[in-house]
Amino acid sequence: MIKYTPFIVLWFVFFACRIDLGLNAIAHSNVSCLDSERKALLEFKEGLVDNSNHLASWIGEDCCSWEGIDCIRNTRHVVKLDLRNNAVIDFDRLQYGDVQNYVSIMRKSCLGGQISPSLVNLQHLHYLDLSLNYFAGIRIPAFIGSLKYLRYLNLSSAGFSGTIPPQLGNLSALEYLDLREKSEGFSGWISDYQLSTKSLWWATSLSSLKHLDLSSVDLSEAQDWLQALNKLRFLSSLTLQLCRIYSFPHIAHLNFTSVTSLDLSYNRFNSTIPLWLFNLTSLIHLDLSFNSFFGPIVPNSLQHWTSLSYLDLSSNRFNTSLPDPLFTLNNLVHMELSGNQIQGPLPFRLGNLTSLSVLHMGVNKFGGNIPSAIGQLRELTELDLSGNGFNGTIPSSLWRLSELKSLDLSYNPLSGELRDIHFAKLAQLKELSLSSTLLALNVSFSWVPPFQLHFIDMSSMKIGPKFPLWLQTQQRVEYLYMSDASISDTIPDWFERVCHGIKNLYFSNNHMIGKPPVCKGNSGDKYRAVFSLESNKFEGPLQLLPTDISEFYLKNNSLQGIIPQPDINMTLDILRILDLSDNHFIGSIPDSLCSLQMLLVLDLSNNQLSERIPSCIGKLKTLEVLRLANNSLHGHIPISLGHLNVLRSLHLDRNKFTGMVPFSLRHLKNLQYLDLGKNGLEGIIPAWIGDELSSLKILVLESNNFHGDISMCLCKLSSLQVLNLKNNNLTGHIPRCFNNFTAMTLTELDSIGIYVWVSVLNMSYGVVDNSEELSVFIKGGMLNYTSRNVAYVRFMGLSGNKLSGEIPVELMSLVGLQGLDLSRNHLCGRIPENTGDLNQLESLDLSKNDLSGPIPQSLSNLDSLGWLNLSFNKLTGRIPSGRHLQTLDDPTIYMGNSGLCGEPLDKSCPDESDGKSNVGESGDHEDGKESCFDWFYAGLGPGFAVGLLGFFSVLCFKKSWRYAFFGFLENLLNKVSVEIELLKRKFD
Repeated sequence: MIKYTPFIVLWFVFFACRIDLGLNAIAHSNVSCLDSERKALLEFKEGLVDNSNHLASWIGEDCCSWEGIDCIRNTRHVVKLDLRNNAVIDFDRLQYGDVQNYVSIMRKSCLGGQISPSLVNLQHLHYLDLSLNYFAGIRIPAFIGSLKYLRYLNLSSAGFSGTIPPQLGNLSALEYLDLREKSEGFSGWISDYQLSTKSLWWATSLSSLKHLDLSSVDLSEAQDWLQALNKLRFLSSLTLQLCRIYSFPHIAHLNFTSVTSLDLSYNRFNSTIPLWLFNLTSLIHLDLSFNSFFGPIVPNSLQHWTSLSYLDLSSNRFNTSLPDPLFTLNNLVHMELSGNQIQGPLPFRLGNLTSLSVLHMGVNKFGGNIPSAIGQLRELTELDLSGNGFNGTIPSSLWRLSELKSLDLSYNPLSGELRDIHFAKLAQLKELSLSSTLLALNVSFSWVPPFQLHFIDMSSMKIGPKFPLWLQTQQRVEYLYMSDASISDTIPDWFERVCHGIKNLYFSNNHMIGKPPVCKGNSGDKYRAVFSLESNKFEGPLQLLPTDISEFYLKNNSLQGIIPQPDINMTLDILRILDLSDNHFIGSIPDSLCSLQMLLVLDLSNNQLSERIPSCIGKLKTLEVLRLANNSLHGHIPISLGHLNVLRSLHLDRNKFTGMVPFSLRHLKNLQYLDLGKNGLEGIIPAWIGDELSSLKILVLESNNFHGDISMCLCKLSSLQVLNLKNNNLTGHIPRCFNNFTAMTLTELDSIGIYVWVSVLNMSYGVVDNSEELSVFIKGGMLNYTSRNVAYVRFMGLSGNKLSGEIPVELMSLVGLQGLDLSRNHLCGRIPENTGDLNQLESLDLSKNDLSGPIPQSLSNLDSLGWLNLSFNKLTGRIPSGRHLQTLDDPTIYMGNSGLCGEPLDKSCPDESDGKSNVGESGDHEDGKESCFDWFYAGLGPGFAVGLLGFFSVLCFKKSWRYAFFGFLENLLNKVSVEIELLKRKFD
């Protein structure tokens, strides 16, 4: 938002009034306008869309009396056309309320359509204002440049787009030009329309221009912006906020020295502040915030800035200490340096700036004590020192700043105990932020504060154990933050009178008991943002499910009973996030939740809910996260879940679902997290998971009854970071194409987390869902990855199935894997030699398979390995030693492998000096790839042939043996013949 000092605001009001009064001085309501101009206005009206009848008065012959029209008395010419939309936007409703309905209402309040060329017939027009309307992306008409007497042109926030017509440069009489897209405008909320220009040279002809605002106009290609504007000698106010400018072109001589207000905030400057800027002798207002300026904050001398009253250098990259010249700006009223990396103590010389009213120094690297000189700033109304390293106690002089309206000392290691007396002189205070783990509030039981706060942040302070009684005196509170405040009391009944007007309430991470507060919304302000009551000890039934709050968190309490139905008498299109997880709710999921039309996150996990998921849940078209894990839900997964087209995260694990995975889930194209684990699902793993759900990052199907081969289609999931198919009945081989899991090849732990933004129209207003969790049996136990680190996990688990064949060598290319579990299968062959390539591996479990051969020496290269299990296989040879593998000295790692020897087993390997086969190294012959069993089988055939040849040789040379052998064969043949004949007669 553009910021102005009172002086600048008054100057602009005076300037606008001067133009307006100049026109009205010669305007006359009884003057009848010229017929040609009346017809031009009617033609202009025909091209407009006026759903709210703003132009209902545009009838009759006297156009000078029409709404928004002024004329000159003598000549009867129209000189002013003011169609500015003065409708006030309810941003709470737009952000938290019934968005679509409100957009429709606001759109009707705007003029739209086309701008007729008939305007060129108003050749004496001095003033044209079409701002804050909605023209839906049409271009600014070039013919406006023909209105040669125009002195005031305001087309801001009216939904124009495209290139600014250079014909505007023909308006040589123009004094005021505003083409910005401002935050309070309706079009900026519902569209991405943007103006642009590749050159500002057309502006050099605007020789009379005094005020220019091009905020949000794309000037990234206008490299002549500074040279062009430098030619405007009378320019006094220049605002180029959010214009994508990244550099200052060189200028030989500074011409626009009349500039009193300069705003270059929210651009892409990445340099030191140019020296010419310090030569603007008339400068009163300077805003360079939200860029990447670095180097000295100001030069050694500021002799030309004697008039400066507003300075905003916040959110840049300044990392030096505060320079002495800064404290010579005696007229400075407003100074913002927040969001930099400024170091050192806060200088005592700060007390010289006695005119300061606003001082923002938050989020820097200041340290030491807050100087007592702060008390010399007696005009101070806003003080922000938050997010620094200030320590010690708060100086007593600060508590004497009686004009303070906003005080923020939060997130500093300040210490001490605050009592009633500290706040005695702060009667004007409206905002108070003291969040700190080392501060304690110890006020008397009967304390009545001298102020009425609307913003209170005392998170992490020691306020409890009792609930603060002084809150009942605060009747205007809108934002109350007391999380982690050591309160272990019940919430008194009187709090309901205080909280009915609260928009943001944070009581999380305390030990509050009893029932949660019932805060019915104030009819005068029905849109509330966040109620966070999680991680307390609230118990009993939940009496009311508020629907007039955007985000409602009650997780991790001891609430019981059924989930209450939403109040049908309240609006049902405000609630975006509902989190009732980790309680003791019973019964079914109420069908009435399906009426929450704008719900984005529904978390009912870790309760005791039963019965089926209501099929109407498919009506929640905006739902992005659905968590129903760890309940007792049963039946089939409803087909209607496939209607949730924007769903990103689906958790149905640890329930009692049966049947097959519904085919309709293939429509969930945005799904990133799918957890159906620990149910009774059956059938084959659907191939469409790989074909259709290309955005999947986490897939958990463990502990079900899936059977058959693993579909090769899963290999198409290149974003997959976790694959858990444990404990099913899967057969066949591990697909070699698993090396297509690109996310598992990332060696740097980039966050590829699952974020759910609460979006309003074309904007996202910054609510991020960070509640994703992941439980994996790894390293011999169950590890729970919380929202902070689940985004970094890369794991593959295929254990507890009936997979066969060899371990694919291709798996070893997934070098980002942290956990690999292939245990309890029927895998055979050797452990791949390049297993050591998995250098991020922390856990490897290959136990209870039929693996054979030696353990690869490359395993000793796995420096991150903390868990290894190779037990109950058929491995042979010496256990590798060296580097990190020596730290894994538990013999059970290798138990059940009779062919293994060496440490940490008690079985030593044969001495290599005896000339025996070198079992200690590899058990191989020569190239290390053939085992001693190969030689056994290789010699078995020749041995049998030699033995048979020896027997027949004896028969040839010894007659007695020959006669005996053939006699034996003859007698044997006769006996067999007789037995056969006897059997035939018996059966005949």
